[in-house]
Amino acid sequence: MRPSPWSTIIGVAWLCGRPAYGQQPDSALPSHVLPPLTVSASRTTLPLTKIPLAIHIVERDRISRGRPTWGLDEALAGVPGVYVANRYNFSQDQRISIRGFGSRSAFAVRGIKVLLDGIPQTLPDGQGQLTNVELGEADRIEVLRGSSSSLFGNAAGGVISIWTNPRVPERITADARVVVGRFDHRPDRTWSKWQSTTAARLGAGVAQLTVSRLDYEGERDHSAADLRNLNTRIRFPIGPEWFLSALLDVGDDPRADNPGSLTGAELAANPDTAPVLNVNRHAGKDVTQVQAGATLRRSLSGDGELAVTVFGLTRDLKNPITTTYIDLQRVDYGLRATVTRALRIGRLTQRTTAGVDFQRQRDQRLNWNYLNTPGDSALRDTTRALDQLERVTEVGPFVQSALELSPQTTLTAGLRYDWVRFDVQDRLVTALNPDDSGDRLMRSLSGSLGIAVSPSDALTVYGNVGSSFETPTTTELANRPDTAGGFNQALRPQTAWNYEIGARGRFAAWAAYSVALFQADVRGELIPYEIAAPRFYYRNAGSSRHRGVELGTDVTPIPGVSVNITWTYADYRFRRYSFTTGGQAFTLDGRELPGVPKHWLHLTLRAHPSIARGAWAEVEQTYSSGYLAGDTVSASATNARTSAWWATQLRVGWAGELGGMRVAPFLGVNNVFNHRYVGSVVINAARDRYYEPAPGRNVYGGLSLGAGR
Repeated sequence: MRPSPWSTIIGVAWLCGRPAYGQQPDSALPSHVLPPLTVSASRTTLPLTKIPLAIHIVERDRISRGRPTWGLDEALAGVPGVYVANRYNFSQDQRISIRGFGSRSAFAVRGIKVLLDGIPQTLPDGQGQLTNVELGEADRIEVLRGSSSSLFGNAAGGVISIWTNPRVPERITADARVVVGRFDHRPDRTWSKWQSTTAARLGAGVAQLTVSRLDYEGERDHSAADLRNLNTRIRFPIGPEWFLSALLDVGDDPRADNPGSLTGAELAANPDTAPVLNVNRHAGKDVTQVQAGATLRRSLSGDGELAVTVFGLTRDLKNPITTTYIDLQRVDYGLRATVTRALRIGRLTQRTTAGVDFQRQRDQRLNWNYLNTPGDSALRDTTRALDQLERVTEVGPFVQSALELSPQTTLTAGLRYDWVRFDVQDRLVTALNPDDSGDRLMRSLSGSLGIAVSPSDALTVYGNVGSSFETPTTTELANRPDTAGGFNQALRPQTAWNYEIGARGRFAAWAAYSVALFQADVRGELIPYEIAAPRFYYRNAGSSRHRGVELGTDVTPIPGVSVNITWTYADYRFRRYSFTTGGQAFTLDGRELPGVPKHWLHLTLRAHPSIARGAWAEVEQTYSSGYLAGDTVSASATNARTSAWWATQLRVGWAGELGGMRVAPFLGVNNVFNHRYVGSVVINAARDRYYEPAPGRNVYGGLSLGAGR
């Protein structure tokens, strides 16, 4: 009798949950003993051993050492349960998913809450932008996998919290980093990135300024980008109990071309090409985004804390696509306030965190028609296809309680109510075009319950259950198949119940591990589909189920050599899903969801022995199984399914001091063996334009310099 997928998963998890060679805790802790680790993504000050969630921390060396720092795929490739599909298209952002949530994003980041130094990069409608993120300056990235709506509300299938964490220097410090590279298939196509960081004492605190620029000529035609960032941070105490941190970030991206996606025939003929219409209409984006934020913290008696965060954002976007010219002016602002107190219930210790999130978004959206000229040029008409003012308001009070039943056992429960209101004012009203103004109110009560048991410092076993929800974004509501203005009244929020059991720990002093089994039962999954590329429309699926297992290992077999291996098994399927389009009825019950590989394997071998005197080397190996690119294509179709692929990255470098300066030269090769593969897909693309190819072999070199301490 053929075993069921779940019996296989449980068997593998049982074997990997036992103390074994080569397993890594989610926290990615080194093997020597450290103080109890706390993480901000859980909105609590509890140590990691008492948190019943899958949390992984990526440290600075694994984020930027010897890497190009183009995007989050470089830093998150080794995090179980996380799949980052790199489009190599800076106008669309990478397609980031956690346990399947966010995998269907046609633009930006969906289904995941993104924070930068505690400031939300995710808007109240659930759309996240990475414009202000300078990956080269990130100190650590915390990744919470699984249900977190009871903590963060909308778009919380998981959390990615990025921290820069500037350190207080003895005097002024200055660091600079330059990287240049080229593509083997197109040696005339080069790229470069430079970054400089200056930090100085500010009383008992620190002020830091980072400036960076990426000048990218992609291997594909019409894929160039010019991305510029300025990031400032100040952190200092105000008296004995108060602490202030503030940031000001400016992202100026005057060019980010959109090379579009290819058909299977175009991919086979020349994966470096771009559709003619994308080139002729200069598809891409020009965006300027400014964000400011400040957090004030106060320590309270009894190990408590009060924190208040205020933030604001402006975004000016010019976004020509092949069907229309989008002009968007955005303002977003908000407030987050929390208070944490520790109380005694008899002999038990109980810690409660209560707070509220408020955020408001205002979008002035203008879509212009193109002139019908020979060659489909980028000349705009003076007629508007859409003109409307969109507002989104989110209010989310929440409470979380952690009860220590014993020194080894902690019970955690959370509850949150979210009120999300969408308003639209139609400004394109004529005798033939009626007023489509209106509003949508979406509300959700989210809860979670979890338990963590740590029988020893070397092992934590946990389990949790929680609900989550995700509203459509303003763009998803505004893109109506009937081309009318206003919001799509038929589109509903996506909801889910999430279940998880897991374990993390270490074995002896040289091996650590993590394992997690999860299931998410999703109702009303938001499905994108194209009618005329690249304009996406949306509908709700009946229900789907996301099941999987995540394994992580970290082994140090000998001093100076470490091996990290992560594997994710993902079985994501529609349970009930049927619809009719173009007069044809489809029933997709039991079919796998497109866009996510069933198997994702990542291995990193690092060598930095003391005998090498600062020299180091890393080899990364990634494997992805193939997956479908659309809902309705045949499961055996080769014209709408990616092939399995693997790719190898190699990095070598040295770090030391010369003449009183910190010096770190490095060399890297991406896709060492020059494999041709698909980096991402456009799910349910029109005219079979599914494929977004990855570049072939590309070589780069860089140098980091630093002065001061």
